Amino acid sequence: MLHDIVHDLDPEERFRYGQLLAYLASSDRNVTREEMSFFEQRLGATLLSPQRREQLRKCLNVDVDLTSLLGGMQPKTIKLALRDSAMMTLADRHIDDEEKKILLSVGGVAGLGEEEVDKLIAWVIKGYHWMQEGYDQLGL
Repeated sequence: MLHDIVHDLDPEERFRYGQLLAYLASSDRNVTREEMSFFEQRLGATLLSPQRREQLRKCLNVDVDLTSLLGGMQPKTIKLALRDSAMMTLADRHIDDEEKKILLSVGGVAGLGEEEVDKLIAWVIKGYHWMQEGYDQLGL
């Protein structure tokens, strides 16, 4: 796994981070295999207990008040969750209108405008191209 700083957040912030990822993963009520794989990877990065990770899995496909969730989160946590939500959203190589709307909403709460969220999405796409180049070099 690449170096990250999610594990540096306090445990409650890491849990809220996971709740936001669960919300976005299931926003279209169709958690793809790629999104689920990414979600599980990020749960591992939180270093939460197995019981807390199981609670987060149960958050998938459950209606959550996004405004309340974001209102209880620190800006740093929201930004990290936005970054990872963008990666998870594009894990299936597609971002639909509802997912984009949620990313923009989350970005807005973190103080980021549409241009900054679009730059983040472009960064994710660039990263996926970089990963594909590695697969291509290996003939996979």
